[in-house]
Amino acid sequence: MKNIIKSLALLLSLSTFAAQASDIEKNPGTEAKAADFQTNVFKGKTATQFYCFVDKQAGQRLTITIRDQKNNILSEQYVSKNETHVAQKMDLSQLADGDYSLTIASADRMVVHPVRVTTAAAVRYVYLTEEEAAARK
Repeated sequence: MKNIIKSLALLLSLSTFAAQASDIEKNPGTEAKAADFQTNVFKGKTATQFYCFVDKQAGQRLTITIRDQKNNILSEQYVSKNETHVAQKMDLSQLADGDYSLTIASADRMVVHPVRVTTAAAVRYVYLTEEEAAARK
């Protein structure tokens, strides 16, 4: 009896989910407005390289901007309304160490990714045994 009740509850929840999904398919404008573009920004091999990926709908213009902490625009790039995918490697080695922001904006929405540029020199660690450390004193 318990298995029958569990099966009916599972069937009811799946049918409710399927009904909601079909409503979204019938009215695609409601969901498309919330997700008009997707972004991904991540570090490259060095601390001054970043990759920026954007997937967007055709017919929409975007602006990709790099700003400093005082909100000054350091770089600005426009993405045409005909492009749907942008993949860009950014080399920020000309900038001083610090925190910056990478802003991707359309007419309705703005996404801000924090970016930290660091060019600190590598640190070399030397490990000594107790005898070696005592001999150096």
